[in-house]
Amino acid sequence: MVQNEYRLDKNELLDHMRAWNRILKRKVHLIACGGTAMTLLGVKESTKDVDFMVPDTREHSYLMKQLPVMGYTQAKGSGLAAKR
Repeated sequence: MVQNEYRLDKNELLDHMRAWNRILKRKVHLIACGGTAMTLLGVKESTKDVDFMVPDTREHSYLMKQLPVMGYTQAKGSGLAAKR
């Protein structure tokens, strides 16, 4: 269960990943980092943000072009934010 509206639990993270999988037309390999990885592994209950690395530069470029199409907008720094 999520502690508040600004945190994502494991099920919500997996829901977002499933939604991406339905929309993306190509495979994109993701490496979960930090709190995202700990939440997916069940070490933490939830995370405030979602951190993924995309090791393949072509996959990264493709994903970065698709995220705005999926409703993500520029946040601070190099991050993106989902519309809530």
